[in-house]
Amino acid sequence: RPRLFHCGGELLPGLPFISAGIRAGSPLTVVVSAASRVVSASSDGTAKIWNPETGDCLQTLGVVGWERRATVQGGALKAGREVISAAFSPDGKSVLSASVDCTAKTWNAQSGELVHTLSGHRRRLRSAAFSPDGALAVTASDDLTAKIWNVGSGECLHTLQGH
Repeated sequence: RPRLFHCGGELLPGLPFISAGIRAGSPLTVVVSAASRVVSASSDGTAKIWNPETGDCLQTLGVVGWERRATVQGGALKAGREVISAAFSPDGKSVLSASVDCTAKTWNAQSGELVHTLSGHRRRLRSAAFSPDGALAVTASDDLTAKIWNVGSGECLHTLQGH
């Protein structure tokens, strides 16, 4: 079951967001388990897969160690590599991560291998999610677009404007 956290505390099922002090723009962290694993996103530029029973790190996705500085590449503002969100695919075989460097990445959850880098946004990503069947992914960015991606090929299928 998904678990929601706000300001260091877990939100209990049935509790209205507003009664917990959550307003538009409030930071939320969603932890979703898949086959007794959880995935987390970090400011160190990685996503990690954990065993929630033992607390052991099973896999580190990404490269540890990066410079926290903004650069402009091809007209896009890229600020470090902080990973904003990470989620398992519905079958638990893949992980989708979203970063402040304007990219999302798909990973093999078992091997930790990078499968695709989804590039095309011009500002930092805010979130990324798989479709219910795992065939598509959607990314949302500060560039006021959302993009729909083919997970198998890494191809951008649609750019949704005015988001």
